[in-house]
Amino acid sequence: MMKRFCNFAGRGDMSIANNQYFNLEPDPGAVLLVTRRFGKAEFIICYARSAIVDKWGCYCFESFRRVSDLGFTRCWAERTDSDLMIFHSVTVYVVPEEEWMRRCD
Repeated sequence: MMKRFCNFAGRGDMSIANNQYFNLEPDPGAVLLVTRRFGKAEFIICYARSAIVDKWGCYCFESFRRVSDLGFTRCWAERTDSDLMIFHSVTVYVVPEEEWMRRCD
């Protein structure tokens, strides 16, 4: 089950003060799921172990994505090339950590 943790309205988010930031760290056994909405559909941008949200961006640390083999019989986590800095609007959820998230390539 997904629990909404934070909404970021995009670069210059007026609901966040200039000197304010949010350090997002889920409890052990959970990870952050970062999504972006296009119309009625919501797409996964990444999963992350922690994030910082301020007026200008959502900064995801230890971010990764789900990868599977061609037969969809095995899944694992693939780290992103670097920590992600997201400037467009996103929603951050807390989701339970799954077994595939612990198998990192």
